[in-house]
Amino acid sequence: MQIKNRLKSTLHITALALLVGSPLAQAGCDDPAAPRVNWKGCDKAGIDLSGVDMRGAVLNGINLEGANLSKTNLRGSQLGRANLKGANLNKAKLIEANLVASDLSQATLEKALAKGAKFDRAMLSETNFNGAFLEEASFYDADLSNAQLIKANLSKADMKQVNLSGADLSSSIMIKAVLSRANLEDANLSGANLERAQLDNSFLINADLSNSNLSRANLAEAEMINTDVSGAQLDYTTWNNRSRCRSGSIGECK
Repeated sequence: MQIKNRLKSTLHITALALLVGSPLAQAGCDDPAAPRVNWKGCDKAGIDLSGVDMRGAVLNGINLEGANLSKTNLRGSQLGRANLKGANLNKAKLIEANLVASDLSQATLEKALAKGAKFDRAMLSETNFNGAFLEEASFYDADLSNAQLIKANLSKADMKQVNLSGADLSSSIMIKAVLSRANLEDANLSGANLERAQLDNSFLINADLSNSNLSRANLAEAEMINTDVSGAQLDYTTWNNRSRCRSGSIGECK
């Protein structure tokens, strides 16, 4: 009986070893693009994957510099520490994708769908997010200096300690966005909807907030030097000195 049980155990272990070593368990860099493909650490620089379905793909550490990923479905994919510098992700689906610590500098994500995506500590300098849907996305401690986010939807986005110096967020939607301790020096937020946004302890030196909606926003302890708030709606806004602006305040906290 003991010999029989040992034989069964041996066969079971052997079968598991074969399964683990099979292409189904561990994909390779030569495998075709497909949902849940494992291209971890692969070099795919310049590849054209436009319109391909790659939902749930494992792409951590991959090199996709200059790749064409326009309209690619990357929903729920793992792209941590990936190199996407200069890549084309226009209209790509990045819903709930993980891009933590990835390099997307100078990439284009115009009209990309990235609700709930994680861009924490990512390099996003000069990245184009114009018209992108980034609701509830996370950008904690990310570098978005000189990025383009015109008409982007960043409602409820976590942007604590983000670097947005020189960024263009004009006409963006940032309702209930959290920008505590964010660097917005020289940023353009003209016409942006920042209703109920958290901007406490942020840096707003030379920032353009003209004609923006700051109703019920929190600017407590924000550094505001040469900050343009002309035409801005300031209904019940918490000002940088912690005073509360009266209803109907426009361009000046009264």
